[in-house]
Amino acid sequence: MKKLFLCLAAVMAFQAFALRPGDPVEELVDVKWIQGVPFAMLPPAKPAPGDPEYKAVIFLLTRAQNTDDTLTLLNYLRRTFANRARFAVVTPDSEADVRALLARRPDFTLSFGIDTKRTLTPKYIGDSPLLPLAFLTDKSGEIIWSGEAAYLGEALQKCFDGTFDRKAQRKIAPLLEELPTLLRGENETRMRKTVDSIFQLEPGHPTALRIRLFVLESAGRVEEALKLIQSQLRLVPKNTRLYFEAMNLIARNPALAAYTGPTVQAYAGAVTDNADTDNQMAWMLLTRQPGDPEALKSALMLSRRAMSLLKRDTQGALRGACLNTQALLAARLGKLEEAARLQEEAVKVFQAAALPGAVADARQRLRYYRTAVELAGSN
Repeated sequence: MKKLFLCLAAVMAFQAFALRPGDPVEELVDVKWIQGVPFAMLPPAKPAPGDPEYKAVIFLLTRAQNTDDTLTLLNYLRRTFANRARFAVVTPDSEADVRALLARRPDFTLSFGIDTKRTLTPKYIGDSPLLPLAFLTDKSGEIIWSGEAAYLGEALQKCFDGTFDRKAQRKIAPLLEELPTLLRGENETRMRKTVDSIFQLEPGHPTALRIRLFVLESAGRVEEALKLIQSQLRLVPKNTRLYFEAMNLIARNPALAAYTGPTVQAYAGAVTDNADTDNQMAWMLLTRQPGDPEALKSALMLSRRAMSLLKRDTQGALRGACLNTQALLAARLGKLEEAARLQEEAVKVFQAAALPGAVADARQRLRYYRTAVELAGSN
């Protein structure tokens, strides 16, 4: 158990940030902007009607394994919150590394700067060694949320739907900072109480939940881990992230396979108008549980619903992603020619949307399906 706690303390992103929710933002000084316009975090002296309601700066490392996922997420957030929120990326890495990354990702066009003196990054993130981290501010220049970049979209959505609790965020920050000490001291009882305190302030808090799930799953207490997620879902049944947490847990632990159907049904009943998450869930079921009949049935239902929710003029990343899933589903159902046709359509959609990374991935899948069709025809 001691080894478990030390491992978790080393890899989780909850070390003390230098800036907390409630603090005034630090301006992005000594930043060399390699791409996009210089990005100011402080509010303008003369606000204009078109100014965004929120701004976010994301600190990342260009060679980190999750960097591509972060850039893809930011592209999605830019489209989702267009004209209402603006985003910029800052890194302490070299200009050569930044230019190499941007050359590889021509679809990413947000402002991207280098912390030339490497003093701005520690001002924001303190002693947290794990990036990417995001800091969200309002029009007054106050930091209202900070955390792992993967959860920035969730925080923004709460801001816009009126469920974001600023006071809770200020209380959560010091509680998160207690957790490394509790983990290093192997004090699971106090750690559980601290996590529960965070859940009282924000049900299903992503970092607190991930910590608790890691401890439970590593100790072999997987049913207890699933019950924890279910307890949070009862409080926030429309939180899509929690359903994905549950399905990821089930996928990692075949002993929980019986919960696949009920979890998907609960999701489908609570979340009824989100083609994107329907498609993501269907894709995960097909790729993470390829041998599970219930997962196949659930993926078919969700993929069909996702396509039905798409507006006729919806193009770009979402339609292409839905076509990717439809193609994989057709292949799993033995319809190889249909899979190739759908995948070819996905390639065209991604091309029209100028998404080179998605085009390359879709073409590779198309080659696979065409090869499968040829091999099936030769036997």
